[in-house]
Parts: sequence; structure tokens; C-alpha cells
Amino acid sequence: MLVQVSHITELDYSALISETVMELRMAPRQERLQHRLSFVLGIGPASQVRSYFDWLGNTVHTFAINNLHRSVKISAVSVVQTYDRDRLTQHPEDMWPLNPPTDHSLFDMLRLDAPVVDCPALTELAEKIKPRGRESLARVGLNIMDKINEEFVYEKGITSASSTIAEVLEHKRGVCQDFTHLMIGLARKLHIPARYVSGFIHAGNQQFRGAAETHAWCELYFPSIGWIGYDPTNNCEVKDNFVKMAVGRHYKDVPPHKGVYRGNATETMKVEVHTMELPEISGNLVGERTSPLNVPVFGNTGRGGVVPWILEEQVQQQQQQQQG
Repeated sequence: MLVQVSHITELDYSALISETVMELRMAPRQERLQHRLSFVLGIGPASQVRSYFDWLGNTVHTFAINNLHRSVKISAVSVVQTYDRDRLTQHPEDMWPLNPPTDHSLFDMLRLDAPVVDCPALTELAEKIKPRGRESLARVGLNIMDKINEEFVYEKGITSASSTIAEVLEHKRGVCQDFTHLMIGLARKLHIPARYVSGFIHAGNQQFRGAAETHAWCELYFPSIGWIGYDPTNNCEVKDNFVKMAVGRHYKDVPPHKGVYRGNATETMKVEVHTMELPEISGNLVGERTSPLNVPVFGNTGRGGVVPWILEEQVQQQQQQQQG
């Protein structure tokens, strides 16, 4: 499937702030069954953007804004080619229980720590799911999803981004982040390496919870073929309409943006996500680039006030108009 994803974030502040420092995980991952064909990142106010790979291979972009400003806008537009994961995952032969992993990179995906905390309620639920003998690992993954959908209700406003699975187990309610953390916790209690995935769903004409917003799902590790995705929020296996942005131990590793700002102001956030299936690869794809967005910054007037600084691009346009 050829998918275009547009992810727009607008941060507004109640007063002028003097500095913003931020890191982003908004570029789709390059993987065997997902190829990033184009990625255009826009930042406003204009800032120099740097990028690197984190310890799990996620692309991270960083920037800092050091002039007075009252808003930040981030635009990430991607074109991604995804492939049918059934080619690899239709008949995995792995059986539970798994042998202890020898790959040290998997150890972090077995640890129970915040927000995937261990607690008596998690132990009790894991015992209900635990197979009584050898069982297909794929079936264990499906059983975990079934149990979550049987005992928990999808409902917004009950939890927050900082909620642990202990709270989800208490309220029996939550959203995609909570259900993903819960599935990870249950899998790890059964000694199955599990990791958090941040991304998007292209719903098309189908109904998916979490479409048109940042979504989350879980991947379980199969020794024979690698990571396989399960979406406990929609009680389904991950298909080619899912676009992966980043993977981690839990949500705290992979938020689309995180950072700090300097100033005595409160922040409000607006996020828009749009996906569409493209009929073919366009010849106009730009590969990967960053571009400035027209968001004003401010400077001292010298008389106790502030005035907006016009971006360099606007200055050039004004000069051209005057010369014409």
C-alpha cells in the first residue's frame, strides 16, 4: 500500500516564551516491510534542524528556537510504501514457552518498569491467559488481545499520558496507549519480548479506533521471523495499512515530540493527522528535506515593548517587490 501521512502539530502559549528545545520522532521507520519514500519536515519559527538515530534505530530530529515566540508549528508529511505482512507472518512456527533470549537487545523488552509496572492485578490477569501447555506463540498473542477486549472498555478521558497499567487495571478503561502498555505487560509476564510502536492507521472505508490521530500498538518477538504487530485497541493483527514511526520499551521512549520551553506561560496543543492512499508513486517526491514555516518571532523595541521579527524569506520578498 502506498500511503501519504500528514501530521501537523501546533503549540500555542499564553505569553511570549524565550526558548524552545525539542526532539521529534515523526519520520516513518525504514524496515523490511516499510519503505519511506519521501519525508518533508517543516518547522516554524525557522530553526536549524539536526537528525540522528536513537538506540532503537528511530530517526530523531532536534531543533532549538532562541528568539521570543508565542507559537511553534511542526509539519511532517511522509509518503510510505508498506507491504502485506502476511507474507512473513501467516504460519509462524514458534511455540510458547520461549527459550530465554541470548540477544542482549531483547532484555529491555522483557523488563517490567514504569509505565509498564508489575502489580498483583497484572499477575492475576496473566495467570488467566497463561497456556497450560505448549501453545502456538501466535495464538498466545491473539488470546492476550481477546482478553483485553473482553475485560476492558475503550474510553477517552479516564487516563493520561503518564498513567501506568496499574491504573488501567483498576479502572478497566483506557485508550490505545493504555491497551498497548497492558498487552506489553502481559506478554512480558509470560516471558515474551514485547515492544511499543507509535504510528498511524490508514482506515480507508473501514472503522478503526485511533485513526486520524497518533496510534499505538504492540509487537511480539518471534525467534524465527522477528517482530510481529498486534493492535489490542482494534483486536487485530497489524496489516499494511499501519505505518510505523518509532519503537520503544513504552510510550516514554517514542512520543512524536517532546521538549522544554523557557517562559512563564501555559501551553495548548492542537494535532491534525490525515492519511490517504496514493494510486502511484509521483515523480514529484522530494526525498527528504526540512523547510521553514512562516511563524513570527519577536525582538525588543528598545522602549520596553516587543515587535515581530520578519523572517528572512519575507524580507527578500519585500525587497523584490520594492525593486520591481
